[in-house]
Amino acid sequence: MKASAPAKIILFGEHAVVYKRHAVVTAINLRCYAEAKKSSKIKIISPLGTTGLDFEVHPYVSYAIKRFSEIKPINGVEIRIESEIPIASGLGSSAAVTVAVLKALDGEFEAGLSDEDIFELARKVELDVQGIGSGTDPFIATFGGAWLIPDRKPIKIGNIKLLVINTGESSITAEMVKKVAELRERHPEVIDRIFDAIDAIALKSVDALKRGDITTLSELFFLNQCMLKALGVSTSKIDELVDRLAELGISAKITGAGGGGCVIGIGDDESIEKAMKDFDGFLVEAGAEGVRFEEEGV
Repeated sequence: MKASAPAKIILFGEHAVVYKRHAVVTAINLRCYAEAKKSSKIKIISPLGTTGLDFEVHPYVSYAIKRFSEIKPINGVEIRIESEIPIASGLGSSAAVTVAVLKALDGEFEAGLSDEDIFELARKVELDVQGIGSGTDPFIATFGGAWLIPDRKPIKIGNIKLLVINTGESSITAEMVKKVAELRERHPEVIDRIFDAIDAIALKSVDALKRGDITTLSELFFLNQCMLKALGVSTSKIDELVDRLAELGISAKITGAGGGGCVIGIGDDESIEKAMKDFDGFLVEAGAEGVRFEEEGV
């Protein structure tokens, strides 16, 4: 059985959402595909390599199999992964592969899981691997659409073009989450105020997104990026890229955990067209469909 789940973009609220503040997140039209077939042993095949149950090369897939087995024991399965989502880019590749694998296992072994069940399992996998997490990525990979988190309030996004540029630097979520947690331990009275500011930015963005208000959103992108830089999750390469995009009239920010990965930007059509050529960027569509079964094998 084959299933797929979407990538995601965090528009506002990175890291603060881990500490019960708000984030605005949308699924986008890049997908991860997983195919599960009953087998005599466990085998995982992906662009990362071919392994058995392996918690280093394939930690998310391996923990997904382990968590699923707690609900419905399996003797063996072959999992085959293909993905349109760049790995370690801040676009939710880990959550997408987790959710896609769980859905494929559900179909192959007829476990009868609901999407809510799949989300709860994926949430456990996120904690298994990262130790801490908001559950935002598994939620979006499961349900798709655009949402205000943690309220689970759906958001309609107006006519906005989202530019994505991959920095080429790996973004390891667990490392960045740990880095922010340690900074908060040392300076809680400062970092919590930064989280509060990010929360206010996320909440203010909702109406602007509905209206497609590029001017307000550009200002909020700028402010959110400043807060993320203060948390120490930006890099010199990201800072330089954000500055160069600003010269073209595009407001840009990290999306995801930071430390690398992708930046997202908004601006007028002319600026975006130029940036796509100068920085090898691409446009994405917001509000993509959540996890689903696919008709054909990978």
